[in-house]
Amino acid sequence: MNKEDTINKARDLREDDKLDESLETLLPLLEEFDDDPLVLFEVGGAYDILGMTAEAIPYYEQAITNGLEGAELEECFICLGTSYRVIGDYTEAVEVLEQAKSQFPTSNSAKAFLALALYGNKQFAESVQLLIDTLLESTADEDLLSFADTLDYFKNNLDEVWPD
Repeated sequence: MNKEDTINKARDLREDDKLDESLETLLPLLEEFDDDPLVLFEVGGAYDILGMTAEAIPYYEQAITNGLEGAELEECFICLGTSYRVIGDYTEAVEVLEQAKSQFPTSNSAKAFLALALYGNKQFAESVQLLIDTLLESTADEDLLSFADTLDYFKNNLDEVWPD
């Protein structure tokens, strides 16, 4: 079986909730293609979905370093940033997800996960501001959009109150 077929088989196994088998399918591929960014990304994902987040991180990092591209790169940044968040390294999570947002400025997923990392990093205002911006940029909900100016104002004045 070639690399592409093996990766597709591993993905199918994950979709069928055969998570251990998915990883077992990928590990021999890793031996043959130990510096291939897509293989590294897939192995990281297999560990991640098994709840072995700390084990996934080096594979995600190496996949990025080795030149992962396109949609897989975007997803890898999000997975890596989220993995850092899950293990409590909020500073690193923010850094990775800001890089994702920078490289993929239209990615609402990158923005949403960055907002979560900002929150974990106790950057509460920045988190809410990013969520509101993302919501206003991505929604087609006319009711919500009718309040766009007000939401835009309050996102920059989160602590403002008007006492009597």
